[in-house]
Amino acid sequence: MIKKLMMAGLTLMLLSACGTDTSNENDNAMNETDTTTNVQTSTTADTNANGDVDVTNPAVSMKEAIDTFLAKYPDAKIESIELDADFGNLRYEIDGFDSAKEYDVVIDASTKEMKVEEVEANHDRDEALDLSNIIEPGEAIEKASAKEEVNGFTPVGWSLEVDDGRTRYSIEFKKGLSEIDIKVDAKTGEIIEVDAD
Repeated sequence: MIKKLMMAGLTLMLLSACGTDTSNENDNAMNETDTTTNVQTSTTADTNANGDVDVTNPAVSMKEAIDTFLAKYPDAKIESIELDADFGNLRYEIDGFDSAKEYDVVIDASTKEMKVEEVEANHDRDEALDLSNIIEPGEAIEKASAKEEVNGFTPVGWSLEVDDGRTRYSIEFKKGLSEIDIKVDAKTGEIIEVDAD
């Protein structure tokens, strides 16, 4: 009788162990599907004929990215903004500060999702961007694209920051392994500098 009870108990334990493995396999299959979906979703950024990501008209505008940043850090001032492609995904990088802290934030340029946040003590005397009366990034790219030096090049990113008291865009162009940066005054649209690597 004891042998029958022990056999029944062992059989029951064996069956329950097998049942757990099956559900884990189903969970793993579900996770693999989710992972695949996320990869497919995150690689849907618009690309041009050269395979470069189109930075001229992102789904999330610079203003929307700024609003997302300020919703999280309402007392912060913005030091710099950058739009570039990271492994084919457009993203904004915004650096800001207040009297006590510095903020480094990455915002997805397709979804407005804040992906990376770094907060640390503010030890610098940072200069805030004056965002009033500046030209839009698309206009800065258009003015920079008119320069003969970038004929055949593709704009692949830009940044906006203060340098020597002047708010300016730095537009990055690429063609093969060659890169050219063009600095554009963010208030007037004037070309400040052309820098070929």
